Amino acid sequence: METHLNLSSTVSFELREALLVYRSRERRSASTGVNAFVTKHCVRLSQSGIPSLDAGSPIHRSDIFELIQQLRGALPVEFLPANVLVRTQESIVWWTPPTIRSMFYAKEKGIEVAQLSGRRFPQPSLVFRVQAGGLDIRALASNERPGPKTPLYRAPYWNVNESGEVCLGTTQVPKEVTIDSLARWESAFFESEFTHPNATRKLTEHPSGFVALWKSLIGRQSFPAEHLVNAKENLGDFIRRHSSDG
Repeated sequence: METHLNLSSTVSFELREALLVYRSRERRSASTGVNAFVTKHCVRLSQSGIPSLDAGSPIHRSDIFELIQQLRGALPVEFLPANVLVRTQESIVWWTPPTIRSMFYAKEKGIEVAQLSGRRFPQPSLVFRVQAGGLDIRALASNERPGPKTPLYRAPYWNVNESGEVCLGTTQVPKEVTIDSLARWESAFFESEFTHPNATRKLTEHPSGFVALWKSLIGRQSFPAEHLVNAKENLGDFIRRHSSDG
């Protein structure tokens, strides 16, 4: 088998090692909790350039971390502010306390919605998760740092679906996912236009619906938690779900 890779790089690469993955046909072992293992093999090239594998050895956690670092680069050294909840190689999860922000709506969505555009509204506490090119948002019922068991609520905004995923469209989001970029991700969400409902289920428990909710909040200083819709997951579920998605 001959394979060609175009890595758009002037760096020279050589075949050095191979990883072989062994899987069980059965489900996870009740005793060990695993159903797969990986061995690492050095690759030898014959004089004619044909590769062969040396005897393998089980791959260790340190080998995995080293490989990830080589493939993706090391995380930068950053001081984590108190609002950051989780920092991984791919994403950052953080929360914001209640605040008051301007919100903007697409004018073609009708007079009622247009009358809301540009006004300032109280916002609930929020949980954000960002990865390159993607943003997810959930709401919190209280103004305190959430933990793994803290229940989450649907973010009461257009452009956000039931899972919390934001339809970014043409939103100008930061190119990087760093601690310094978090405030710019928040601003990008609120300063862009809300263009459409992106959820098939209700966004608020307000008895008269979404537009009535935001009309009722004009001039108020706090968001009423009773108008939030339970997302039926806690923060730990939210983080694990997105980790498995990624």
